[in-house]
Amino acid sequence: MKKFFVSVINECTKLLHRKKYLVFLLIGIAISLFNVLGKTVVGRLSGGSFNISGSSAPMAMMTLFIEFLIPLVVMMAVCDLFSTEYQEMTMKAVLIRPVSRIKIYASKLTAVTLLALVYLLVLFAASGVLDLLIAGKIRSLGYAFFAYLLDIVPMFVVILMAAFINQIGKGSTLAMFLCIIVYGVLYVAGIFIPNLSGMLFTGYMKWHSLWLGHMLPVGALTAKTALLAGYALVFFSGGYYLFLRREI
Repeated sequence: MKKFFVSVINECTKLLHRKKYLVFLLIGIAISLFNVLGKTVVGRLSGGSFNISGSSAPMAMMTLFIEFLIPLVVMMAVCDLFSTEYQEMTMKAVLIRPVSRIKIYASKLTAVTLLALVYLLVLFAASGVLDLLIAGKIRSLGYAFFAYLLDIVPMFVVILMAAFINQIGKGSTLAMFLCIIVYGVLYVAGIFIPNLSGMLFTGYMKWHSLWLGHMLPVGALTAKTALLAGYALVFFSGGYYLFLRREI
């Protein structure tokens, strides 16, 4: 396990050295700021007669963060740790270390998952603080916190999907393009074909909605959990198999 943890630290360090992840995080915070300011300005201009603060800023921004911004960030991170290293031939230096390929593969996935978790928590905290400072209150703080925390589950499936695609593409640009296309097609398909939405993992990006508030029956929750677990198993197994067989 010590080698695995060291490998995770190495992969996290690689991501930390890329300033674009800080930039995207700041963009997310800026969007939250504009959202809260916009609601406050409109509310004051209307003399309080036009109330658009039906939900807290963290919940209002959740769709943008969970379904668009963070998936884009984790797909870029996966491409940086796989396709970019393939392309730049730095993966050889990783593989010559006395660490098995399964630990290397898992450590890269863990590093990206930690990045996603940091994004979720920081964006939640930032939007909540902005809501408190500007609007003067945060509604359902506990609900919002656990909602963000639970949504790491479908995000992990997105990471596994991106890792699988990265074992197929020959370059970082192509891999990123394929990741966006696949995610986008599945997401749009779930919108325009409602019967298909329940079978696609992109239909469960707001995983918290199944567990918080009005919970579904145990049987339905078990089936949906098994569905996501199935996607995760297929993507992980397929990605690791291709990674194991790949000649560097």
